[in-house]
Amino acid sequence: MKNTILFFFILLLNNAFSQSCNDFLLVHKNGVRYPWKYDIQSKSAIFFAGKNSRVNIICNEGKDYTISFIVSSQIMEHINIKVTDATGKVYFSTGIDEELVKTIKQKKEFLLSLENQALKIKTGKKKIELEANINNVKLEISKYESELEQKRYKPNTSFEFTPASTMELIVNVSATDKCVGKGCVGILVSNKPSEKQSF
Repeated sequence: MKNTILFFFILLLNNAFSQSCNDFLLVHKNGVRYPWKYDIQSKSAIFFAGKNSRVNIICNEGKDYTISFIVSSQIMEHINIKVTDATGKVYFSTGIDEELVKTIKQKKEFLLSLENQALKIKTGKKKIELEANINNVKLEISKYESELEQKRYKPNTSFEFTPASTMELIVNVSATDKCVGKGCVGILVSNKPSEKQSF
C-alpha cells in the first residue's frame, strides 16, 4: 500500500512539473506580437543533469523566423544550446565555448613564455618588442575572457533567421553533468512572411 501511494505521489509530482513546463512556454507564447505568429513547432521539456535532446525545425522559404530559448533560472548556466543545419554549420550557440576556453589557455601559455623571455633580456630593441607583444597578448586574453563571461552569464536568448530556401534547422539542447535539480527549457518559434527583397 505504501509503495502504491508513493508511486502515485511521484506520478503526480512529475505531471505537475511537466504541466508547469507547458505553462512556462504558454506564458511566452502570449508575448508573440503581430506581425509575428506563434509556430506550432515550439516545444518545452524538463531538463536535468546529463539530459540531451534534439529538435528539428522546418524553416520555409518566404518566411522570417525568430527562435527564442527560455530556460529556468536554476539550470540556466548548465544548459548548452546549439542550432545547426544538416551540414553542421552553426547558426546559434550558448553555453561554454570549449574552443574559446582552449584559445585562452593557449594564449596564457604563450604569454608566460614571452614573460620568461623578457626576464632574460635587460634592455634594447628586443626588450621593447617583447613588451609590446606581451601587451598585445594580454589585450587578446582580456577580450576572449570578456566574450566567455558574456556567453556564460549574459547569453543571447534568441536569433532571427531567413532561409534562402526551405530547410531544416537542428536544435541540440543538453544539460551538463554539473546541473543540479530540474528545470524547464522552452524553444519558442515564431514566424512572419518575409518582406519582398526586390521589385
